[in-house]
Order: sequence, then structure tokens, then C-alpha cells
Amino acid sequence: MQSDGGWKAAAKSNWLAIGLPEFLASIGVDFDKYFIEAVNRSPLNTDPYDDATWEIWPHSQIPSGVLHCYPKKVEANGVNWEEWFLMDGEIHHHILSNTIFDGATGIWVPQPGDADHPIAILDFSWHYEISEDLRPLKYI
Repeated sequence: MQSDGGWKAAAKSNWLAIGLPEFLASIGVDFDKYFIEAVNRSPLNTDPYDDATWEIWPHSQIPSGVLHCYPKKVEANGVNWEEWFLMDGEIHHHILSNTIFDGATGIWVPQPGDADHPIAILDFSWHYEISEDLRPLKYI
């Protein structure tokens, strides 16, 4: 676990390593505005995504793929997962939780044989909202 400023540099380094700036640019999301500024402004002493994996995942119906930020292991209720993608010309930021939350507008249940989503999240049903805010939830 990185402390204060160290975690911010580590988060940015990880994003660069997975090609996040290029992916976000390809779907019309401003990396600096929504991700770098959110991290820089965070008052937190540790990274709230320390237990999460940031990954660009291929998707059978979304040619550009999907950015997922999902828990490394889902062991409890109230776990969040986020995804960003471009579909039908619209940028989507979905916030999902394995428990109901204020703002949830639906529930998504993985189907058997799902290869479009990370394995770690497939054994749960997920309440979701489509967020207007493109910043990562835990940095707001």
C-alpha cells in the first residue's frame, strides 16, 4: 500500500503502463481532465483502488474494448466495480455494486460462459448506475 504522494505516482504509472491515455482518447474521454486531475485533487492518504485491477478488456459487442476497474477478489457485500466504454457513439461510465445503493437504476447478472467481463466479478449480481461523471468514483 502506497502512502500519500507515493500512491498517486503509482496509480499514474500503472495507468500509463496499461495504455490508459491512448484507450481513453480513442473513446473520447479526456485522460488528464477526468483521471489525472481527480487523482491530483484527492485528499486521501492511500489509494482507494489499492485492492482493484485496472484493465482494458476486449468485448464481443464493443470493438474498442472496455476499461474495467474491478476488485481483485470479491469477498464481501458493498464492493464497487466500474467500467468505461464507447457504445453507439455514447461514452458510458457504469458504477456497479454487489449491493443495492442510492442511484442504482438496474441490476446486471452475468450469463454462463461470459467472456466479456473479468472473471473476478462473474459470480455476483451487480446493481448499477450510468454515471454522468467520468471520473473514477473513489477519487471524487
